[in-house]
Amino acid sequence: MQRRVIDVILSAPKLVPVTTLLLDVDGVLLVPAGSLTPNEELLAVLPRLTVTGIYLVTNQHPRRAAVIRELLGGRPGISGVLISYEIGFLKPERAFFARALIEIGRTPQECLFVDDKPVYVAGGVAAGIDSVLFHDNARLFALLRERGLL
Repeated sequence: MQRRVIDVILSAPKLVPVTTLLLDVDGVLLVPAGSLTPNEELLAVLPRLTVTGIYLVTNQHPRRAAVIRELLGGRPGISGVLISYEIGFLKPERAFFARALIEIGRTPQECLFVDDKPVYVAGGVAAGIDSVLFHDNARLFALLRERGLL
């Protein structure tokens, strides 16, 4: 029941246009979580989105972060990679999101955060960012179309 309520509440339409997408890595862009298998279907759609920035946001240690940066950082449409050990805070801490927004020069209202973990989605909401729970590509694509981003 709680998960369903979160999905409905967090998917409410925004009043400020989204200009930036914040995407989790493990479980969204790498599937399954913990693997190094890119979600090619989602990666292929990113360059078509009508946003000015797409940033990967992830909790990683330096060694895995280097692999992720190499694997995903240069993909078309991806503007940058924001990694917890570099930021100095972990998702779902508010400070993680606050520091990430400062680094990319965006306000919470300009962003849409996508993660596969409800606790991280709740952290994004607590930081004032419109945040949605990732289930699968089809649902994410439908949401992006609904918001005029795809």
